[in-house]
Amino acid sequence: MFAKLSVAGHTDAMTTRRERLRAATFEEIKAAALSQIAEVGGPGLSLRGVARAIGMSPAGLYRYYDGRDDLLTDLIADAYDDLASAVESAIDTGADSPRERFAAGMRAYRRWGLEHPNRFLLIFGTPIPGYEAPEDGPTVAGNRRMGEAFFFVGVDAWRRGEFAPVPLGRAITEGERSLAAEIDPDLPPALVPVMLGTWAHFHGLVSLEILNQFRWIYAEETGELFDSEIERLLDGIAFAS
Repeated sequence: MFAKLSVAGHTDAMTTRRERLRAATFEEIKAAALSQIAEVGGPGLSLRGVARAIGMSPAGLYRYYDGRDDLLTDLIADAYDDLASAVESAIDTGADSPRERFAAGMRAYRRWGLEHPNRFLLIFGTPIPGYEAPEDGPTVAGNRRMGEAFFFVGVDAWRRGEFAPVPLGRAITEGERSLAAEIDPDLPPALVPVMLGTWAHFHGLVSLEILNQFRWIYAEETGELFDSEIERLLDGIAFAS
């Protein structure tokens, strides 16, 4: 009996060790792939080059990934999740008002992008030729999680009576109406395009900064521009101060 328990325990330990080694290899592969992307961009990602960088045969790499697109999907999903975690953490730091929480989330979004420009451009930059994200796969889930981090601050503001829908100057689309009803039948559909438009605005600012498109006027720091735009955007949402 004791011998059997000992063998079983040894087998479990070996399995756990193999799992740890396999997980570590996945991380090593992804780190090498990100390093390669930083040098040649997403379209230049080569499994052969990744294998060479970590001292593995190209055939051995296929024990971990089915191909380039499988690896790209993992990298993109990781980037979305890391960005979402950074935004969620900032939003949940303890600030009470939706306005303060939304501002904290936008600053975290910018900070993450500036600290990880290649990963930011991997998920938001020029599409990689030939790559198609799996339908309803991890990249879609990651994108939605990131968007919901901001969107539900707006929903919370509405539930607290701190969001006043602003006139759009156009009719609400069926998609906007459907999403609002999915969250809460009484949610003003105008909240959907207002929040989406706000994200699009500050995302554009972050993207331009990462691509050095402000360098001709801001030699070093664009933080003051971003902070003033945050306040202007939040005034437009009509969050209560």
